[in-house]
Amino acid sequence: MITHLLTGEKNYWINFKKDLSIPLGDAKARISLQKNLDDEIVREGFREGRNHEEDIDDMIWLFKNFKSFPFFKKAVIEWEKGDYLNNQLYKIGLEINSRLQKEKLDRKEKRGYLSRIMALTHESNINQDAFSESFGYGTRKIKKYLLFTNIFFILIIICSVSFYYSSMIKKLIFSKQKLNRRKKQLKLIIKDLENAKEDLSTGIIQHKKIIGTISHDIRSPLKYIQLISKHLSKETLKNNDTVSNKYANSIYKSSSQLYDFTKTLIQYSKIYMEDRDYIQKPYSIHSLFENKKDFFEEMALSKEIIIKNVSCKDLHSTINIRIMSIIIHNLLDNAIKNTSKGTIELGAQSDQFKTTYWIKDTGIGMNQDIIDYYTNLFKNRDPEKLILSTYGIGLHLVLELLIIIKGKIFFSSIPNKGTTITIELKHAK
Repeated sequence: MITHLLTGEKNYWINFKKDLSIPLGDAKARISLQKNLDDEIVREGFREGRNHEEDIDDMIWLFKNFKSFPFFKKAVIEWEKGDYLNNQLYKIGLEINSRLQKEKLDRKEKRGYLSRIMALTHESNINQDAFSESFGYGTRKIKKYLLFTNIFFILIIICSVSFYYSSMIKKLIFSKQKLNRRKKQLKLIIKDLENAKEDLSTGIIQHKKIIGTISHDIRSPLKYIQLISKHLSKETLKNNDTVSNKYANSIYKSSSQLYDFTKTLIQYSKIYMEDRDYIQKPYSIHSLFENKKDFFEEMALSKEIIIKNVSCKDLHSTINIRIMSIIIHNLLDNAIKNTSKGTIELGAQSDQFKTTYWIKDTGIGMNQDIIDYYTNLFKNRDPEKLILSTYGIGLHLVLELLIIIKGKIFFSSIPNKGTTITIELKHAK
């Protein structure tokens, strides 16, 4: 605005309005939240404030659930004051622009306007510091509880998994005892086995529902821990508190990993609780790769990895997109974990019989024993062996989902040069 005042150039006035529209958009969102207006109106305000689309729902949730907390109330008061100062600055801008269009301003008038702008800018800087201090106070107050909260949710997941395996073992022991008692009655044994199989299948579905429910219920608080720890990390870094910054970064990374893990569990449980053979509308494979590339972009950059999407933009698929999303997600995550300062290539091509996907990295490669293990495991096509395996959940989920969509997987690896994983899916007749 000062440059526009001194030069009278219209471009500076346009840039001033463009920059000021950001806090004005946030102000619109705040007022809508305080008046309990429709969430879509709130979202529109945050979009005008150029907030990331994925963060908007979390910001709405945070405001609604913590608006009664003292530190949050104080921050909102400072927010309102900042919006008032921005409106005053905009009014001065309108007045200056109007005067410049009608007549030139003399030096004395320009000095007067300049003094008013500088005073508002100074007051706005004070307001920004007060707003940051309000949030900083709140984060410092709950900092000592974050580590215990994180451990608490980890224990919940561990206990849930332990309960699941404990129940499975008890059922297997019970089935074995029943078979030993009735080994002389062949017909009854067969009947009991069929009943046991049905009960076991029902139990597995129920346990998957329990895992899906628990994952969904802890997703929101995990996201809040992630947001708070990220803010805490920035505050401690600004205050040169290296010890607290180290703990805050640790909490942020752990909560992010837990959040992604529970998100995968929710998607996985939905596949089993819903129809897995529903008719899928065609979608772009290139766009699916781009979404996953964007999701892992930050992680890849931290390891100096370049992710390339070489698939054709007009290539489409009708395979269940949720299943394919989980498969690509886990394969890309595995490639990043085993690659540093290299490249990862995402590609796909199709002919009249099948569509072929591949993920090629320049990482450390896969041990031949591990390749043989996964290859043999997939050939057996035994879902129980996939679930009970101890090599990790990522590739086992991929193998189990490939069984569902009747796909094939191939591994090719050279030590210290990289790994290529190829998936083939036949076209539906």
